Amino acid sequence: MRGSGHVCAGESRADPGDSVLVVTDRRCSPGQIGSAAGAGVVVALLLGGCQVPAPAPSSQPTPSTRPSSATPGSTDAPVGHPPVVADGPGWHAGAIDGPVPAPGSCHYAVVGSLSLPDRSCTPGAIDPAVTQANLSQTLCRSGGYTASVRPPQAVTDAFKKVARASYSAPGASSDYELDHLVPLGLGGASTARNLWPERNSGDPHDFDRRSSGGANAKDGVESRLNRAVCSGEVSLVAAQNAVATNWYTAETVLGVTP
Repeated sequence: MRGSGHVCAGESRADPGDSVLVVTDRRCSPGQIGSAAGAGVVVALLLGGCQVPAPAPSSQPTPSTRPSSATPGSTDAPVGHPPVVADGPGWHAGAIDGPVPAPGSCHYAVVGSLSLPDRSCTPGAIDPAVTQANLSQTLCRSGGYTASVRPPQAVTDAFKKVARASYSAPGASSDYELDHLVPLGLGGASTARNLWPERNSGDPHDFDRRSSGGANAKDGVESRLNRAVCSGEVSLVAAQNAVATNWYTAETVLGVTP
């Protein structure tokens, strides 16, 4: 994910060679993870020679158009569906925390040429260490924050294969970004519940007129909402909930202009 000094480097690069990734579910949130109960659940995924199936039809409603008028959101009250609270940054000992959706079990929703994740697979997840009270020491600190919590490239490259299999994402790996639904720049965690293969499409400037670049439209949402939280336009919780619910409408719901 990119924008406003929070660049998620390496997440759109080609996958490495075949490997085995062990993903540990260190925390299962009641009502979110369902049958994956208890800590210490281990999912071992053999990635060598993985075949990606054809795209499956969407099981989610398709948003129509972006609302033309903004409804101002409260800077205090939560907006939308709250994301999962992860166990810290969402990855430990060189592996992404699970559970991992089965191959072909997740389905995109789309609006125009832009994709939204399957909420049953990717509800979003946050790092509880980031709070409204410590924004000046975390998200909004001088020199940047995201590099301090982002997993190594080898970890994200390996998990990108897993995520693409879960979503039956066709085409080249470079066509996708391994995206944090709740971005690191809003306190998102690097758990399987927050990572999905987002196709690189759309213009980030449509959502952030001050964007310095990005691979897709959602990058503009991320940079704009980070700036909104750091300037006090909206609360951290409201921004996290809005982007987890629907990143495409998050700015409109919050009353934030591009």
